[in-house]
Amino acid sequence: MFFLADKQIITLITGAERGLGLQYAKNLGKAGHVIIIGAYDMTAGQAALKELQDDGITVLLSHCDITDQATVDETMATIKAKYGYLNILLNNAGISSPAFEKPSETSDEHIEKCFATNFYGTNRVIRAAVPLLKAADWAKVINMTSDLSSLTRAMDPKYGYSKINDLPYQASKTAVNALTMGYAKEFAGTNITFNSVNPGMTATDLVNKKQFEANGAQSVEAGAKAATELALAKNNDVNGQFLEAAGKIAW
Repeated sequence: MFFLADKQIITLITGAERGLGLQYAKNLGKAGHVIIIGAYDMTAGQAALKELQDDGITVLLSHCDITDQATVDETMATIKAKYGYLNILLNNAGISSPAFEKPSETSDEHIEKCFATNFYGTNRVIRAAVPLLKAADWAKVINMTSDLSSLTRAMDPKYGYSKINDLPYQASKTAVNALTMGYAKEFAGTNITFNSVNPGMTATDLVNKKQFEANGAQSVEAGAKAATELALAKNNDVNGQFLEAAGKIAW
C-alpha cells in the first residue's frame, strides 16, 4: 500500500480544454494539484487556462494531440523540465464513433479513426509518461473508458444500454481496458497504479449534448465524480480495476 506524501502533486489531464476533462481540472486543481492541460484544441485550451487561473488554480497549458507523437513528447519534456515527475496521468481525451452503423456495415476507416485516438493515442501518452511516473514518489494512471466497453454488460439484456451496438467506439474502449490490465500487471507492486474509470452517460461536447440531456444524461459534475475520487484517494493501493461511482464493473 502506497500512502500519498505531502508533496506538490503534478497532474496531466488530456483533453482538459472542455467537458469532463475541464471538470477534472477544476476538481483536482481546487484540491491543490498542479494541473497540466493537455489540449488538442489550443483555442479552447487558452480559454480553459484563463478560467482555471481565475479560480486560483496553478495550471499550465500544453499542446498535446494524442494522435501526434511530437506533441506528446513535447508535453512530457515540458513537465520534466519544470517539475521532474508526474503523479497523475488522467487519460481523458477520446472521440465518439464517426457514424453509428451496424458492425457489418462499418468501414475500416471508421474503426481505425476510433482506435487511432482512443487506443493508440492513450497508449502513446502512457508510454511517453512512464519515465516521469517512475520518477514520482507515487503515481496513478486513470484511463477513462465507458460502461459500453464492458463485455459482460454488453451481453446482459438487463443492462439498460445492452442494445447499443457501436463497434468502433465500444471496441476501442474495450481495448483501452486491455491496456489498463496490461500496464497494471507490468507495474504491480511498484509506485504506479493503473485503473479504468467509467464516468457514465454524461452530456458533453463529445456527443450530441442536447439529445443526451433529453435522454437523462448526467451533468459533467456528476460524471467527473468517480475519477475525481480515485485521483484524490489518500492511498494508492487500487490497481487493475474497472470502476465507476457505484463501485467495480465487470470487464
